[in-house]
Amino acid sequence: MIRFLKLFLIFVVMYHIFVTVIWYGVLGWVYPQLPALGRDAIWLLFFAVMCIIHFKTLTTYLKIRKRPRITLIILILFGVGISLLKGKWMYDIFVGIKYGLIYLLIFLSSTFIGRLWSKKNTTNFLKFLKYLLITTLIAGFLRQGLKFIRPDLFLHIGYGPFNDFKFWVKPPIYYLTWYKGTPRRQGLFSWPNNYGYFLIAFLPVILFFYRQKFTRIKELFVANKITIMNSSIIVVRILAILLTLSRTAYIGWIVSITIINIQRIRKHKKFSWGIWIALLAGLVGLSIIKWASTLGHIQAKFGSIQYVIKKPSWYGLGTSWPAVNYNGTILPENYYIQLMLDIGTLGFILRTLVILQITRLAKKIQQSFKTITTDIQSETIYLIRKWLNIGRVSLLIMWLFLHVFEDSMINYLFFVSWWILSGYLSTYIQKRD
Repeated sequence: MIRFLKLFLIFVVMYHIFVTVIWYGVLGWVYPQLPALGRDAIWLLFFAVMCIIHFKTLTTYLKIRKRPRITLIILILFGVGISLLKGKWMYDIFVGIKYGLIYLLIFLSSTFIGRLWSKKNTTNFLKFLKYLLITTLIAGFLRQGLKFIRPDLFLHIGYGPFNDFKFWVKPPIYYLTWYKGTPRRQGLFSWPNNYGYFLIAFLPVILFFYRQKFTRIKELFVANKITIMNSSIIVVRILAILLTLSRTAYIGWIVSITIINIQRIRKHKKFSWGIWIALLAGLVGLSIIKWASTLGHIQAKFGSIQYVIKKPSWYGLGTSWPAVNYNGTILPENYYIQLMLDIGTLGFILRTLVILQITRLAKKIQQSFKTITTDIQSETIYLIRKWLNIGRVSLLIMWLFLHVFEDSMINYLFFVSWWILSGYLSTYIQKRD
């Protein structure tokens, strides 16, 4: 099971390259929906097999802490129902679920898998995750450099010339800030913003692995002192964030660093205000440089609010944002407004209820760990999940500006990791109570 999961996540990391080379370079982009469908089908098949093999555990799992699952099922049925009433095609409904709710479906499957894992498997997975994150970062820099040295090679295997994003067109070797503008780095990902989501989501965990001084867990992760290599990894990751030229990634970076250093900020208020002003000035400057993009984002956000006011009930799944690349018509540039457009105010309330229920479970895990005696390995797992949660909060803020979950590389890499740890810890706490 753990071996398959490792291979699947490596496949997810390589997904963009695989799709570009095979579907653009070899097949000429025949049936463009197949790669994503195939990837999701692999995950669902894996989950189904686990349910069959561990049916007894599944029945127990379904009986406990079931409110989020029930609410999510109601939310999906509600969304599908109102979409059918609006005359939406099943294809549009599928697109709406994919871009609006699929990360919650991953929650259902990953927490169950986490309940099946032993402490040894979970620790093994975290070591794998540590090196996967670093390898992905380094490989991204190497790939970007090779694009400059041998652009002809990339043009030959399915990439297009320097350009901006266009759906179902060969992805450019480099994305530009504007026409003939500055190249933006995207690592191994489909484009710079998605790479920024990845970098921010896992930034707190990288800092945990390579900066924090947890002396009780030094047997598992040598992090009791900052070495040159550790510092270099952190610097390279920050450099990667900067080179995306993504304002949303910068905002996520500020949120993560603020949460991590909240005690220092309170202690050194004047110095912190100086940093805040400098960062804000940098964001404003970049927004001015990318003024056409900035204006487009502002117009899209305020324009979409009018659609919500006009019809607060619903428009149906597959109406807005990434769906505009299919049959959608509205581009809100805000994930929360997108949900209100697709599933209405009531659907948005149901979705908020699911998140609150999940958050409540997370708080129970945190409270329980304060009252039970834990071993080094379980404490490590708990701390890594806690730092992953900082990344989740950053993503919630980034939702205000871009659609974080349009890229399934983020859905699988981040949420599979986070919710597997949640499932394991939940089981661990029950056994200790």
